[in-house]
Formats: sequence, C-alpha cells, structure tokens
Amino acid sequence: MKKFLTAASVLSLTMVLAACNSNETKKEASEDTVSGEITVVTNRVDADELYEKIEEAFKEKYPEVTDIKWEASGTDYDQYIATRMNTTDYGDVVFIPFSMAGTPEEYEKYFEPLGKVEAMEKDYIDVTEADYDETVYGLPTVLNSLGLIYNQEVFDEAGIKGLPTSTEELLTAAKQIKEKTGAIPFYTNYQRLAVWAGALSSYGGEDFKAETLEKGTAFETGQPIREVMDLIYDLSSNGLIEADPVTLEGQQAQQQLADGKIAMLMSGSQDVAPIQALASADDTIKIMPFPVLLDGKTSLALGAPSVIGINKNTKNKATAEAFLEFFISPESGFAEDMGGMTPVKSELDETEKKLVEENNVILTAPATSAEVDTTYSAIANEAGIARLTDALQKIVNIGLYPDQNESYEEYVNSLEAKWETAAKNHE
Repeated sequence: MKKFLTAASVLSLTMVLAACNSNETKKEASEDTVSGEITVVTNRVDADELYEKIEEAFKEKYPEVTDIKWEASGTDYDQYIATRMNTTDYGDVVFIPFSMAGTPEEYEKYFEPLGKVEAMEKDYIDVTEADYDETVYGLPTVLNSLGLIYNQEVFDEAGIKGLPTSTEELLTAAKQIKEKTGAIPFYTNYQRLAVWAGALSSYGGEDFKAETLEKGTAFETGQPIREVMDLIYDLSSNGLIEADPVTLEGQQAQQQLADGKIAMLMSGSQDVAPIQALASADDTIKIMPFPVLLDGKTSLALGAPSVIGINKNTKNKATAEAFLEFFISPESGFAEDMGGMTPVKSELDETEKKLVEENNVILTAPATSAEVDTTYSAIANEAGIARLTDALQKIVNIGLYPDQNESYEEYVNSLEAKWETAAKNHE
C-alpha cells in the first residue's frame, strides 16, 4: 500500500526543494495531454486505500498518466498548506485552505481560475466556496449538509420529543439533557468552533454579508454572527458544554457521542456514518438542521468539507484539470466515502435531485459580489472576527471563566465599536 508523506517530512522536503530550484527534476507533461505525473495535497491522512483506488481508476481512464503522488496533513492543514504556499511547490492539485475565505482576493495569486461563476453554476452546485470577482478558483470535493449531530437515545432518555427550531428550544433541550441524563449536552472544542462560520447563512440567509454591511454593524440581536455568539455563550455560561474544550479532541468526542456521553455536536453529515459505526445500537446517530427558521421553515445547509483547486504554478495543467474533474465526480468514489454527494449536477442520482429540489437549500458559502466580499472581509479583519473561531473561543472562555474575563456584554460592545469604526473607514 502506498504511504503518505507526513506533514513534517513534506514541509522539510519542500523547503529544501525550493532552495535548490528542484522543479527541474519533475517530469513535465505535454501542455494539452493528460499524462505524466502530478502531486495531490489533501487534508486526509486516513484515506490511503481510497486514494489507491482513485489513482488506479484515474490511470485506467488516462493510461498515459505515470504517477500520482499523495501528500497530506491531518493536524492543522490550513497552517501547513499556507506555509508551503510561501514557495511555488505546493502540489499540482490542492485542497484549498478555508482560512483564505477571509482574503478572497488572494485566490488568483495561488490558484488557476476554473471559470466564471455564472457559467459554472449551470454544471455544478456550490461554486462559490472559493471565488472572487465572479471567478471560481476551487470546487467542492463533495457536498454535505451542515447541522447538529445528535444521539437519539440521549434525547429519548431526556424526554425530548421534537427537534429544536430556535436557540431557546435548543437551550431547553440541553438543560433537560443535563438534568435527566449523565451526558454532556453540547460539545464545542476550540478547533471545531471554526465550523460555525458555515452556519451564518442559515441564520441570516444567503445575502447576510450585504445586509450586514447595509446595517452598519454585525452584532445587534438577531443578526447571524450575534445569534451564533449568543448560542455559544448561553451554552458555555450555563454549563452545557464540556468542562475542558481544549483537550477533549474530535475523535474522542465522536466516540463519546456514539456512547451517549455527549448528546450533540456541530458538524457535517459526512460524520454521521462514522459515528454511527462506533455506536452499539442501530439508528442512534442522526443530524438535525440548525435551530433557526428562515421564512418560517428550517433549511438544508449544504457546503463542502473541503474544496479542491489547481496550483497556478503547475507544470502539468491538463492532467491536474482532468484529475480535479475526476476526483469530484461519483466515478472517484470520494463523495460516497465522505457520506455526501457530488457537486456535478449531471451526476446526481434521483434521491439527491429530490433532496435539492424539495428542501429550502442554503449554501454555507453563498455567492456575493466582489465589492461586498472585499468590503465585508476588510471590515471583519479590522474588527477581529475574520476568523469567527477567534471570537467564539473568547466567548467560551467568558462563559466558563467569568471571573477571569470581561463580561459578555462588554465583549460584544467592544466588537460592535470596532466594526462600526472599520465600517466608517470603508464608506
């Protein structure tokens, strides 16, 4: 079985190669021929068997391809790939770091343009995960729904009859779980908090960025950022989360969710099957929409757990493009392995088409104009919430350790003042 290069060894090797200008050693393919070799850099270190099958199938389809080199980091992928991107040697096909969403104007510095948003929307779902100025730089590897994964047995034991559709109902359910079961009601974890950025469109609609700019603030009660912040604060200040959100890491939490020691966590549908496989009883682990109503109904939040693009410095563009298209199609098997569906519209099966057509679908990374995207990102950066996870980590600390921090109200007011100042600077 092929072995992945570890993040540390790849990074060390990258720096050496960059210093030696080692691109000369890489076999270049004909400009328009799908042939030769490429390097694929991913955030999964647990999929070597799957990647072996993908490589075999791709080579069968394109017999002139000689090799696919897989490189991966499963710890802090964004930081790892960002460091590699200081050179030109960061693979040919790359999982794009989500941290770049705060500076979308930089996509063109690192990735090949794949096409215009309007044109690509005809063929793909969710083409705005990595876009700027109407140009697409990355496509979803797979589409999953985002929401709250929960243990049905814990809900039953706590006497919870219906799924919550508001923050108040969720808090009530969490308090029932705390009072009537031995489970931790809600698992947060510092690193997992980053995923909440994908919930903002569910709380505020797909035009929430433009509406936030028009409002002049992001922190009034009812606005999407404030709703997520309030939820995290209410959960942490009421003792409804784990006692130590730093050290209880994701894999431990998934096992505890399966065992009924944790009741809920926020994640994507790709985690449902793996967690269910850890549970002793069938049909225990399920996923619910975010506890909020838009236009009187809950929404199906669709997004990508990873986005794939092409290094603009690639020496084998034709093969990289062919591999990207192959990888995101059902043909590769990656979407099935992730428990989701392909973003390729023509490849959706009847069940998937029905899911998209009959639900109130909200994209976790909705399309925005370049002007809105740039202004929103600049203001968010200056206000200190371009990375929503930073604010949510602070809020968890305020909730857990009130004697060691400013009050939640003071913190919200400070963010609001920073946002308003930044907004005036960008009028």
